[in-house]
Amino acid sequence: MNKFFLYGLLLLLAAPTAAIALPDSNQIEFSNCVLNLPSTNFTAEARCGSLEVAESPADPDGRRISLNIAVAPAAGATTKPDPVFFFAGGPGQAATETWVMIQPTLRQIRKDRDIVMIDQRGTGKSNKLTCTSELEEDLNQEVDLDLIRSETEKCLMALDGDPRFYTTTIAMGDYNRVREAMGYDKINLIGVSYGTRAAQVYLRNFPQTVRTVTLDSVVPMQLALGQEHAPMLDRSVAAVFSDCAADEACNGLYPGHADELNALFAQLRDEPREIAIINPVTGQQQQVLLTADTLAVAIRFLSYASETQALIPLLVHEALNTGKLARLASQATIVMSGLNEMLARGMELSVLCSEDYPFMDLSADYSHTLMGDLFLKMVDTQCQVWPHAEIPQGFHDPVESDIPVLLMSGERDPVTPPHYAAQAAETFSNSLNLVARGRAHSVMKNICLRDITTAFIDQGSVADLDTSCLENILPAPFFTSLLGPDP
Repeated sequence: MNKFFLYGLLLLLAAPTAAIALPDSNQIEFSNCVLNLPSTNFTAEARCGSLEVAESPADPDGRRISLNIAVAPAAGATTKPDPVFFFAGGPGQAATETWVMIQPTLRQIRKDRDIVMIDQRGTGKSNKLTCTSELEEDLNQEVDLDLIRSETEKCLMALDGDPRFYTTTIAMGDYNRVREAMGYDKINLIGVSYGTRAAQVYLRNFPQTVRTVTLDSVVPMQLALGQEHAPMLDRSVAAVFSDCAADEACNGLYPGHADELNALFAQLRDEPREIAIINPVTGQQQQVLLTADTLAVAIRFLSYASETQALIPLLVHEALNTGKLARLASQATIVMSGLNEMLARGMELSVLCSEDYPFMDLSADYSHTLMGDLFLKMVDTQCQVWPHAEIPQGFHDPVESDIPVLLMSGERDPVTPPHYAAQAAETFSNSLNLVARGRAHSVMKNICLRDITTAFIDQGSVADLDTSCLENILPAPFFTSLLGPDP
């Protein structure tokens, strides 16, 4: 091989990530970086920068915090001038960390558009408001509201920041400052779950800067987020068992359906079970106390994806009829481990206690549901401690806009069901609302909805979008054994 060719090849292989084709007016310095998802080995290359902003918008000369910004540059030869700004969920997830998971979903969009991720203030590397507590990692810890109160007080005292300044409205002002500093005129918004609220607030406050809006798993502005978690979970689980009853294989193997789940909950309410499991995170054996509350946690997080919903009838049937609860306990351990790393609890409380708690009906009786009233009691306990920020008058009014908006939901979503998107769409005069049959939370990753989203952003309009692939979306097939579904 020619040595000059080899030298050139080595230079090519060692070359850094391609420079971003930012507008000439960009004021932020970016450099190569690697993004990672906490507690995993998953990474993604990007270009990273930062922008300082005032912690308190009313005191521009006071304390300042740094916003962490990452850009996944357009992969093609040309870059269109209107990038995608991605809004993460939670509240409390960091956009730069979430990108590591969702980058395949936006690969087609990224061919000719930059993807911009901003860690919302209080998350990721934007002055993360984190709370360290063993309560969320110990299944043997009984729910104790007095202890939750003291842990919340301890977290508040240790925070590096004033939680009153970490609301959605203030954060969306940050996003617009980033847009201005990067020199963009128009941007496309993509929000998932809580990120759909953030995107709607941005749209309301800065409509002149928005070209399109994509909302996946929609939180309508009218909703006090968390108020309906218990009944919406029941709705989702009922749909899973209804589909099982209509499926010949599933119905034949698990004919008890939802009655088996109710019977299992009744058993654990009467007598929690202490069992030995191999911790799926550490690989070590441990004793865990499986209660009705921890079972509700496991079922709730199993309900977030169609693929894990497909496991529910099998796991419940096995636990009830054989007494083997280890697999359900392992699931509870998985979902309860590492939550502090994935969510910035302080930021979550700043949003929840300011924007939702004052509007909740704490007298609502959910004792008949799988989750019961526990979530509302915990929110009440924590928000009695946590400072409440002022939010703009009319914050929960629906956003009205004629800018193109694409909304999408999963039919079996346990937290943001399709009727939430329908409610939000009522005031978007130029919108299209899609429902993915048998799917759960965060549905844009489905290949059909990914392609529709790509076409929507490419053409900047909901008109004449080909949505025929929706007819081919099906729920994940039910597991007939631990090996998976029938072939």
